[in-house]
Amino acid sequence: MTLRRVGFAVLCVLSWLVASASAQSINVWVNTNSGVYHCPGTRYYGATKAGQFMPEEAARTAGFRPAYGQACGPARDAVRVPVASRDTSATTPGAPVADAGPNRPFRATASCTVTRVVDGDAIWCSGAGRIRLIGMDSPESDQGSFGAEATSALAAFIPVGTQVQIEQDVESRDRYGRLLAYIWRDGTLVNWRMVREGWAVLLTYPPNVQYVDWFAKAQSRAREEQRGLWREGGFACLPVEHRRHRCD
Repeated sequence: MTLRRVGFAVLCVLSWLVASASAQSINVWVNTNSGVYHCPGTRYYGATKAGQFMPEEAARTAGFRPAYGQACGPARDAVRVPVASRDTSATTPGAPVADAGPNRPFRATASCTVTRVVDGDAIWCSGAGRIRLIGMDSPESDQGSFGAEATSALAAFIPVGTQVQIEQDVESRDRYGRLLAYIWRDGTLVNWRMVREGWAVLLTYPPNVQYVDWFAKAQSRAREEQRGLWREGGFACLPVEHRRHRCD
């Protein structure tokens, strides 16, 4: 009888511990490719091709970090999960870089005001219509969270309502009728900055090659420093290859 009572007490204690742990930890979706996890109710929760559900605390203990640096459970307002030996500020839009890109346009420019950020490499601008930023390429919207992160980065550089300068190259429009342009803001070439910060990769179609050397160096530095999406494996499948259905 005594052994039965002890066994029952132990079972009760274990059940209480499991229940307590479940109450304190939310099940998150871990993207095993990018190394980040997503909270319930968010766009990519349970939606990425590679991933699994697990308690948030277990995900954090295993080294996964919350998408956009925001925890899901009771620790939602806690500091971001640190990444060992890496400077997390390097992946924040607008974070300083050690080098600088072109400091002035080579050709004449025209002004317009940003009315919408479509994705990481396209915007709408008053008086100019839809603009495709050239010399660079960012992940598509169906490439998991990477497309959304690139869009957020571009929106941080040139928010809606920002006045920018448009500089064109040799060919003015693509086959979709979009204006092809370099975007300048306050003496900064935004196309270059997106590549340098790791939110876009080099993609150049001749004869629009005016800044190709700048972009090539920017990509090399961003990859070496693991900035932006390079740190998350966001370019394991390049956007252009994804559009050609050669990888996911």
